Amino acid sequence: MNARSTLIAIVVCAASLTACGETGHQQGKAERANGPAASKSADCGPDSNLSQADWMDQCASEKPSEKEPDTELAVGDSFAYNDGVKITVTSIRRLTTFGEWDDKPDANQTGYRVSWSIANGTKKPLDVDQWSEAEQGATNGGQVTMLTVEKGSRSMTGRIAPGQTGTFTSEGALNRSDGTKLVVTMTRMDDQADVLADDPHWTGVIE
Repeated sequence: MNARSTLIAIVVCAASLTACGETGHQQGKAERANGPAASKSADCGPDSNLSQADWMDQCASEKPSEKEPDTELAVGDSFAYNDGVKITVTSIRRLTTFGEWDDKPDANQTGYRVSWSIANGTKKPLDVDQWSEAEQGATNGGQVTMLTVEKGSRSMTGRIAPGQTGTFTSEGALNRSDGTKLVVTMTRMDDQADVLADDPHWTGVIE
């Protein structure tokens, strides 16, 4: 194997660790809403005449140091578990409409609603009572205040049949001094969970 072929193999391994050996505990992989970077028009084959520096700049679609871990996601991205379950955080919206008996944020807080979907790609019902979802501030840190809201909400509970998708929400409030960015964490606690693996996290702004 020549030097350029070796370099290509190293970059491919770094960009897709699961294809190149043991990487520790992984519950699944990220599916980015924006997809991978578009390929360049340069000749990127193993016999390319590009210098090593030019090949790295023009042909490496994703440099190893810039690749986001599969558990660090943006709103709109999905996390596909190894058994076929897929979770997508679809939005983080400002909460401004409330029912008569709903909790409301304090004057110094921003109310929000996180929405997500769970697609059951397995062959058996999925009990979502064995999952938990949590939020926290991502700008200056900060704990959130959970709100009990009935209007437009849907708690994560019950079972999802094989091949079906459930949609759920969580409502809360974040102090304005802690910014408007949230980290949403999903924790799996059923018999398919790997307690040694990192939970997926979605980071996004309250829109």
